[in-house]
Amino acid sequence: MSRRPLSDRVQAWDQALQAVRAYFRGQGLCEVLTPVRLPEVAIEPYIEPVRAQGGLLATSPELPMKRLLCEGAADIFQVAPVFRAAERGRLHSEGFHLIEWYRRDSDERDVRADVERLIDAVFVALGRAPLEGWSSAAFLPLLESTTSIRLRGDENAAELEEAVPSQWRVQPPEGIPASARDLYAWSALLTSWSDAALDPWLEAQAGGVHIVDYPPALAALAQLGAARAGEGVAARRFESYVGGIELSNGYHELRDAAEQRRRFETVAALRRGHGAPPLPMPESFLSALDRPGLPACAGAALGFERLLMLASGAGALADISLGMD
Repeated sequence: MSRRPLSDRVQAWDQALQAVRAYFRGQGLCEVLTPVRLPEVAIEPYIEPVRAQGGLLATSPELPMKRLLCEGAADIFQVAPVFRAAERGRLHSEGFHLIEWYRRDSDERDVRADVERLIDAVFVALGRAPLEGWSSAAFLPLLESTTSIRLRGDENAAELEEAVPSQWRVQPPEGIPASARDLYAWSALLTSWSDAALDPWLEAQAGGVHIVDYPPALAALAQLGAARAGEGVAARRFESYVGGIELSNGYHELRDAAEQRRRFETVAALRRGHGAPPLPMPESFLSALDRPGLPACAGAALGFERLLMLASGAGALADISLGMD
């Protein structure tokens, strides 16, 4: 589909934003706006923040919103401008918007239900029928059904190298610190699986799909579930897809400050290993996580432009952009 006239795009944005705000306000959530330039962001292995006059442009509003929850805020949401360096393409942009929200005394199933209802609300607002239902698939069983690779979820780098095809190249290269080798291997596995089997499988599914129960190495900000007999421990993370396009990522949020620091340190070690610029440890967030502490909660982020693209029948983010170039 070609790019729509600017006036049509403005109307579509307005309709979608109204639907988002109506949904969350109807659910009793308070709208907030957190700062765009920050002294610290969540440390991610392959997400690069944009640096701005001694600070960092937000890659996500996650840490500021969690700090609000630590200080007693009720359930909250926002539509936040975020920035990620060198992300360009049909489904990527260096600057975009995330719908992010947090529910106290909730778990990942509650915000997963929000994802479903929110997407339908925006589809209907733009004149589209709601999705034809949702299904869920656990990460490791789905990996096995699409590749015949059976894993527990707690394998180290050497065990993953033995278990997966050699062409997937999960072996960490020289220079990756010992503390980050498992994270590198699991990240490489996810990338290779996506290219080889997961993306085609997702594209073939009708309606929406949640992938749930991620291996712990791939969920640095999520709590772990209880151990199950004969199975490994899964992280309480999900990702939501429509038409093969990733729309949302959510967690039952980790509340242990010491464990969160350890996970950030692992990610920072991986960044050093592949030569990424160092990022500051998010000490203010970790301090708030320790005291007064994060209440039991779950949260999710959903890409606004991707949702608008799907709801309006566009083929690329550029087709619904409000940029005039």
